[in-house]
Amino acid sequence: MDGQCIFRVFWPKRLCEPIKESGYLVGWSLGSGVVVVASKVGFANTEQVKGYLSEFQHRQDLADAVIVGYLSREGEGLCEMEPRDRSPLWIDAFTARTQVAFRDVLAFGMVVPGRVIVTVYDESINEPWHYYLASPITLDLTQPHTTSPQTKHIPLQYILDHVNTAKTLYTHIHGDPPQTEHGQSAESRTSWLSNAFVSCSSWVLRASDVSVMGMRVTKVSAVGQQLDMVVRRGVYAIEQWQAKSYTRRGPQGPHNAQYASFWNSAFAALLDVILGCIVGAVLVAHSHEVSTWVLNALKQHTVTSLQQTIVWLRGWPAGLKLNNGLDGFLAELFLWLVHFWTLVFQPFTSCMRAVVVVAGYSGFVGGCSMQLAVISDTLALTTLHTYWFYMVATRIFHWQLVTLYSLFNLFRGRKHNVLRNRIDSCDYDLDQLLIGTILFTLLTYLFPTVLVYYLTFVGRRLAVIMAQGLLEIMLGLLNHNPALYVALRVRDPQMFPGGVCYDTNSKYERRFIEAAWHMPGSPVRLSRDPIPLSARNRMNVTVLHMRSLPIPVSALFFQYYQIWVQFSATYLSQGILRSLVVGDVVRPVQRLQHTMIPGAER
Repeated sequence: MDGQCIFRVFWPKRLCEPIKESGYLVGWSLGSGVVVVASKVGFANTEQVKGYLSEFQHRQDLADAVIVGYLSREGEGLCEMEPRDRSPLWIDAFTARTQVAFRDVLAFGMVVPGRVIVTVYDESINEPWHYYLASPITLDLTQPHTTSPQTKHIPLQYILDHVNTAKTLYTHIHGDPPQTEHGQSAESRTSWLSNAFVSCSSWVLRASDVSVMGMRVTKVSAVGQQLDMVVRRGVYAIEQWQAKSYTRRGPQGPHNAQYASFWNSAFAALLDVILGCIVGAVLVAHSHEVSTWVLNALKQHTVTSLQQTIVWLRGWPAGLKLNNGLDGFLAELFLWLVHFWTLVFQPFTSCMRAVVVVAGYSGFVGGCSMQLAVISDTLALTTLHTYWFYMVATRIFHWQLVTLYSLFNLFRGRKHNVLRNRIDSCDYDLDQLLIGTILFTLLTYLFPTVLVYYLTFVGRRLAVIMAQGLLEIMLGLLNHNPALYVALRVRDPQMFPGGVCYDTNSKYERRFIEAAWHMPGSPVRLSRDPIPLSARNRMNVTVLHMRSLPIPVSALFFQYYQIWVQFSATYLSQGILRSLVVGDVVRPVQRLQHTMIPGAER
């Protein structure tokens, strides 16, 4: 090493306190002048320390723990010469009272002049769920974990991984915390229950794969989707329970996200069931009044008001002079369809009270979200005739719009080239132009009548879609309730790290000072008074305090953000507006819920 070198030493906060005895510094030497100090071993010699380190189990992507230096008290002797002379990077430090100073940094026993940047970190021995991350933690378990790109410099996250492992190395050397057998006994008591639930849920998942008219039940029915999601979440919760995700004792990184996700899902399900029991008790107790009100509301808004609107369109609505013949035909057609729907739906009116009771009792099992799913499916079935009317009006409008466009091209002497998908010039005969002009004129006069009926049923269809979309949003609020995320964030912000920051003017800066040059055997003098340049130590020390920044509160609502993105892409997109203008069919409501399970289909 030539010239001035820069050494980056990550120093635990525990070693900033006065020490009772000298000892070896253990940690990791990561190359490029980066050293992570994990702890001090003051009760063993070199061979014993190496034996402790050889027994330490760590992740395969981390470096092996080694002896990185020696920390002595004021006036005490130095360490053994052999480990210092064989080490590629050795830190020789000492303490006096409440201050720490670096004598030298050595490479294979040779003193290397340079600058030391000491980064003090909190090892959090008693809080193993605290750790450092270079980038914000990902609470969404469905997102793949990204790795740092390969660069010529050591990635910060690679260094922080060793810093996070320092607490594990400390407990390994100074004694592991006592273990309890309660978890094993609880696991043995609940293992047969979990296996029974998994076996029973398998046939439910197979039933959800059944297709109706070429579509899966989970895509058509809100109840089927909700039941499928509840079962999948239950199976995943059992897997997480068996993997000890309910405890904070585990590896850093994704474990905190799994722990928070497990208990947040449990809390959301508990809150959902509590609300479902309250609403279910009200529905069961007042099932007759609720069913009567629902039937009256359905009759008023899906039959009576629809008949009144069609009768109003039969004349000249708002002064619009519609074509009498086409207007009368369309009015008779839709009135007959309304009457036919009334006859078909009449037998099901007597079952409305049973539907209300089923919706009430479903809240005791599936929670309020299951009740919302029953309401969504009931709304879809009771407004099925409006979807038929919308399909009929859309097909007529689209056919007439396409025909008018083709006749308009004929009137201009052009035609659509199907092979090249473009408009080309074309020479038409006089008879073709005459017939095309007559048809274009007739369809132009009939178009306002078709447009009025189309807008009427499009408005009703959009009202149903928005009602179902509102129910989907309410389902999302219940299924992905981040209440426990927020509670954990408020109680312990360091549990969800969002990066690191460095403080230059911290209280730890006074703990590290520049040591005066001393001859072997002479007393060590620590002072902050100016020392002549010729008498200064070759170590220039800069002290930084590394703190973990918590993620912002807005990041806890990532599930709501995903639901809003899906909702806006489905209902507030330009594709919906284009479909309404050109007469394309707006498909039934898309399900916005997802299981938040890694590897599961959303």
